[in-house]
Amino acid sequence: MKIKHWMTSNPITVKPSTLVVEASKLMKEHGVRRLPVVEKGKVVGMLTHRNIMEASPSAATSLSVHELNYIIANLKVSEVMSKDPLCVSPEDSVMDVVLLGQQKGIGSFPVVERGRLVGIVTETEIYRAFVALLGHGEEDEQVISLENVRLMERVGAMSRIAGIIEQLNVPVLGIFSLPQRRHAGRRLFIRVVTKDKAGVEKALVDNGYKLTD
Repeated sequence: MKIKHWMTSNPITVKPSTLVVEASKLMKEHGVRRLPVVEKGKVVGMLTHRNIMEASPSAATSLSVHELNYIIANLKVSEVMSKDPLCVSPEDSVMDVVLLGQQKGIGSFPVVERGRLVGIVTETEIYRAFVALLGHGEEDEQVISLENVRLMERVGAMSRIAGIIEQLNVPVLGIFSLPQRRHAGRRLFIRVVTKDKAGVEKALVDNGYKLTD
């Protein structure tokens, strides 16, 4: 799955010179918590709701109400935004972006193609992508999870698993894997359509596979 299929295209943007109060109003009007900051067609920052909250004067400040209002009214996006954000490509895979977000502690990415902003991807879009991958909860659709599957040791491991299931006349809608922290193997998630999930699981166990606890 590629980011271009899940990103929010043509996102709302602001300029570095935009007032923070105006940017905050845009967020509220459109129900978003992040705005790419663009200058001369280039992404130069990311403004988040958290940036705005952190920039707000503390309740313990000694400034007068007039001084506080003046500061807030004149605060510009360039003064509070996160500068030079890490960008991704619309051709990047969802999994690669998830791993990048984990490594960098980032929850959103501007999506840039040939130097031009074409979208934004956040935890919300990534969550939707994984929900689609795991299934929509349609009638008789099930997800079976296997532990410690050693895909790298022998070519065709996924085909063998699919074959075991299909011998039961059960359609396989998809299989994907994730690495495991404590084991060399991988965890497999298998989407199938069946009324007899227990029967499918038994067939896999009988063939030497371990179900996720």
